[in-house]
Amino acid sequence: MLIFLWLILICVFAGSYATYFIYLKIMAKKNWNLKVDPNFSPNVTILVPAYNEERNIQAKLKNLAEVSYPKDKMEIILIDDASTDKTLEKAYTFLERNPELSVKILRQNPRKGKANALNLGLKSASTDIIIVTDADSIWPFDVLEKTLPYLADPAVGAVTGRGVIANPSESWTAKVEKVYLNVMNLLRLGESKVHSTIRFEGCLCVFKKNAFNYFDVESGADDSGTALKVVQNGFRAILVPEAYAFSEVPGKFGVRVKAKLRRAVHLTGLWLCCLKFLFRGQLRLPKKLAVPEILIMIINPIIFAVLATLTIVLAFLYPIILTVLIICSCIFVLIPRIRNQIFQAILDQFILFYAILLNLRGKRIVAWEKR
Repeated sequence: MLIFLWLILICVFAGSYATYFIYLKIMAKKNWNLKVDPNFSPNVTILVPAYNEERNIQAKLKNLAEVSYPKDKMEIILIDDASTDKTLEKAYTFLERNPELSVKILRQNPRKGKANALNLGLKSASTDIIIVTDADSIWPFDVLEKTLPYLADPAVGAVTGRGVIANPSESWTAKVEKVYLNVMNLLRLGESKVHSTIRFEGCLCVFKKNAFNYFDVESGADDSGTALKVVQNGFRAILVPEAYAFSEVPGKFGVRVKAKLRRAVHLTGLWLCCLKFLFRGQLRLPKKLAVPEILIMIINPIIFAVLATLTIVLAFLYPIILTVLIICSCIFVLIPRIRNQIFQAILDQFILFYAILLNLRGKRIVAWEKR
């Protein structure tokens, strides 16, 4: 009976992933059903939230100065969230040396977190297009020319880009994360071709002002949470594959796990929110996207936890299963690429399971905690 249950759970777990992946891979190859205008070049406001970014802030400002988009159409607002290091000092020093770059600097004090910092910047924005970019990310010079044309379609309310690892060879965690991002970007593109993706990247998020009222502060996911607001307001939120930004992945395993846990708490919280909308008949995201995502993000991690427990029980009840597991483990250890991917997949499931527990307990992990 236990073996039969074990096999059923494996089929549900693996089958849901495989089916959804194949479906979105097919959809990702479809043409866009959008009116993309390469001549669409509106005035934009670029919000750069920062907290203790003395290491990155000058490089970020230099990066914005080198963007090829017309400077007279760019309004840049740097919002410092009560940094305790030399973030502001280095920002002012850079701007004194580069007076051609016009940047408005706002200071949020006391510290209230990234989402609140963005909302402070939003109040000062004078354009209808709001762009958010992390202080530790770097844009290609033509990123705006590749991104903004998709917003010419009235149905599109938000656009995001791909996160590209700037240091893919620095550590095994970076190498594994690169594989993970490639898969996620394919899924996000497929979802965008169908209708929308709410998996947004903080390195590059573009929003129409009339598509949302404020940046999401409830979930702690200012990027993906705001994308969900855009969808719930009747607009599409999409990934533009040509648009990307570079960010470094922490080399230390513990730091990376903490970052992945924070992201997992945000996403599982959003999909739990989508589940509530679905039950109430209020979800604007198509069911053919929402139901599989809820299964994968909420149900599958629970199934995985049950599977892990059942596997341990069966291994002790049936020694042959334990022997097979040991042999398979030895084989996987000898093949680095397979070993790393399997380890990452298992780690991701445990992180998602823990994130679900934290959400059910009402715990949140935000990018910058309030003071």
